[in-house]
Amino acid sequence: MNRRLADKLMIYIATVFLIVVSYWGNAGGTVVACCLITMILEFITEILNGDLVAVTACIAASAGAFFYPPLAFAVPGTFYSLFSCERSLPKGWSYALRILSGAVGAAFIFRIEVPFSIRIAACLTGLFALYLAYKTDSSVRMEKEMTARYDAARSSAIDAGRLSKEIMKNADNEVYMARLKERNRIAREIHDNVGHMITRVIVQMQAIKIINRDDNVGKQLDSVSETLDLAMTGIRKSVHELHDDSIDLSIGINDIVKVIEDRFDVTAETSIESPADNELKSNILGIVKEAVTNIAKYSKGDKVEISLVENVTFWRLQIFDNGRNEEREIFLGGEDVSSLSGGGIGLQNIGARARAMDGRATVKSGRDGFTVLVTIPKERNRS
Repeated sequence: MNRRLADKLMIYIATVFLIVVSYWGNAGGTVVACCLITMILEFITEILNGDLVAVTACIAASAGAFFYPPLAFAVPGTFYSLFSCERSLPKGWSYALRILSGAVGAAFIFRIEVPFSIRIAACLTGLFALYLAYKTDSSVRMEKEMTARYDAARSSAIDAGRLSKEIMKNADNEVYMARLKERNRIAREIHDNVGHMITRVIVQMQAIKIINRDDNVGKQLDSVSETLDLAMTGIRKSVHELHDDSIDLSIGINDIVKVIEDRFDVTAETSIESPADNELKSNILGIVKEAVTNIAKYSKGDKVEISLVENVTFWRLQIFDNGRNEEREIFLGGEDVSSLSGGGIGLQNIGARARAMDGRATVKSGRDGFTVLVTIPKERNRS
């Protein structure tokens, strides 16, 4: 049960007890009227919980006691609302009115035409109401304070968890970048050192085969040459695979857009789960670089959005800047795009890269901005 309702129920029971004891043997309409008025006042002050309502209820009960003395029994019930209600007036006015109306109510309790002991009991009921109001108000304040502290602690814990995840993510990215750099280094060393040495050995073997006259030795040389060719093929394959793995589209795109971050609010998002081959990665990064170069040269906007999304059958690359342009939509498939804002060579290169991947590139410009949209199918003609 609500604490305020429980407190008022106890005060109401005490007040009804006083009324019944005071008019024992002479009960009737008086007792019923006092009980009803007391209940109505407590009900109104609970529904309309405010200092003006509480002061009005106390003064109304006190003033009514002029004409109907038993109404003074309803005054103690209003004390609770006086000192536990919400403040709507300025702080000084609110507290002054509450104290004044409480004093007036206490004065009218002694106007009750009952024995002195009953008056004392009515005053004690008023003090009991004030005690309950103070106790409940303190409990509510403490509960709010504890709730605020709990919320602050929980918010701090959430922020700490988010920061911890961000730190772990950054650490994972650093490890991933270090791994990619190491793969690149290994691929370069294999290509530059081992590959060149094997190539030199192959050339030397061919020279030896030319000057050799012994058929038996020639067969052995042919066998060694074949082995060297297989080794060279395997090295090339390994180097290409290492290089393919070392290219990360998300990192590559973010590296490209760094050159315009001082002028534009840049957002770059990628959503790719399937492995992409080196040809696809190189062309996508090339398209992004061409678009970013055009934006840096010609865009009059202040916002750039880049998104690379993998769908079921194709990849979709969208590059947008909010610079205003002429209303046009052009397919970059061989048309003359030199009249578009942003020049023609860069856009032609974007179209050429998309076509090289059996894809499609379009440009849409207008007052809302300039958008380059590229779609590349997953199944491509590799002939």
